[in-house]
Amino acid sequence: MIRLSPTQPGAEQRVTASDLVRHFGVWQERATRAPIYILHRGRPRLVLTSLDVMDALCTPHFAAASGDTMRDTLLDVVETIMLVTDRDLVITGASRGARRYFGAAASAGQPIAGCAAPGDTTLPATVRRVLASGETETIECRSPRVAERRLACTVIATPEGCVVKIADTTATEESQRWRERHEALSAALAATRSAAVSLNLRGRIEEPTPALAALTGATLDALAAARLVSLIAVFDRTRVGDALEAVIEQGAAMSLSASLLVGGAEISPAAIGLAPLTAGGRITGVFAVIVPHDGGA
Repeated sequence: MIRLSPTQPGAEQRVTASDLVRHFGVWQERATRAPIYILHRGRPRLVLTSLDVMDALCTPHFAAASGDTMRDTLLDVVETIMLVTDRDLVITGASRGARRYFGAAASAGQPIAGCAAPGDTTLPATVRRVLASGETETIECRSPRVAERRLACTVIATPEGCVVKIADTTATEESQRWRERHEALSAALAATRSAAVSLNLRGRIEEPTPALAALTGATLDALAAARLVSLIAVFDRTRVGDALEAVIEQGAAMSLSASLLVGGAEISPAAIGLAPLTAGGRITGVFAVIVPHDGGA
């Protein structure tokens, strides 16, 4: 049986039970994008996942379905880039993430070599070795989309052929650089008594920062998964809520003035900038910057 779950989920996919309870809203939102592994004594023990994946695993028709049907249905809800090949190095299945990344090259019946840059034989050669040895291997090859990008490919032998799990290592490095820039931006904003925060599509705060806690007088635990409008004076909440909806619906940035609640009671005038957060061409949330009108170094 093909194992579709990652053997070593990334840090963004792992959470302790205590953190899950404290920040359930944040992890619930992440679980809609990828399975979340709940740790017990440092090791994954339980999984929080989306209804799509559970339906694929548990619907009654699976009892009579063939192994290929079950596999294809599961692959259809997996965002990880994953390919399944037969012993002739021909693709027999591809995850949703693989089809999005490789396009027609990931279609059933296509050679696995088409998922690497022209002339780069590293991937098919590795699949042949794994088929012969049965030992899992991880290699790097050039992306067929942009030659400068690198793909890390983990090839795992199965009775029918191989499973190839792929990650864009260049994208991982870029993400790290952007994360560092984001941290620098957050520090610069904090120096001016301003704050930046990401919101999900429900307007709830994801990963609140110390700068936001200092600005609002609320604790990080209280801010986790709180709605942005709950930090706004009652008479301005409708306007801020409408602005959030407009940014999500129109996909355009906007700004407005509103009164911020400090310590749950004191009112402080502020400017709020809102911009859509996107992933894969779709809006996944909103990025907000809050600048108090009396802010300054």
